[in-house]
Amino acid sequence: MTARTRLVLGGVCVVVGAALMLLGADVWRIGANMRESDARFALAPADGELWSPTRLVPFGAAERVLRLEDDLAYRRAVRLFVLGRPREQPYSDTEVIAQRGRAQELLEEIVGSDQLSARRSAASNLVGALGFANAALDESAQASYLQDAVEDFQTAIVIDPENDDAKYNLEVALERLATAQKSSDEQPPPQDTRGGSGAGAGTGRPGSGY
Repeated sequence: MTARTRLVLGGVCVVVGAALMLLGADVWRIGANMRESDARFALAPADGELWSPTRLVPFGAAERVLRLEDDLAYRRAVRLFVLGRPREQPYSDTEVIAQRGRAQELLEEIVGSDQLSARRSAASNLVGALGFANAALDESAQASYLQDAVEDFQTAIVIDPENDDAKYNLEVALERLATAQKSSDEQPPPQDTRGGSGAGAGTGRPGSGY
């Protein structure tokens, strides 16, 4: 081996060693940031700096080493779910409604691709909860949203039979769906507004209807 070759190999070893040191630093930073961000999320879910530490090595190398892609995707989806305020009815708040839509997209991706069954089940349960929220916003499509929610909760239970939250939510969804369907069945049929012998608008007195 020539002196030039040894010099080149030595340089390569130095570069690789430095890269490994930087990668190790990123791994430590990310681990610490995950713990800190989880704690901050419980207090301030709207904080935009969650789960985003400064990295020394680009291209998500540390995340791949730690296999955190799925963990981060789930956390960000849950954050959007919380920001969508599913227990409220923000009829005129388009940003909140948009948050719900983005959360549903991310959660559905997790249901279809995550490697952990417990996380897939939890994501499907949250999609069902968004169905509850949508049903409250749109009474005309309430039964349809509730039916979707029932299917999402059933999927969550199939994926993880130990998901007690999904089991409880399924019972509530089935009760609400039955009520919504009964209410829909009890609605009077649409009136014939063309006049004639029926009880439509043509037989009513002026000002009594449309």
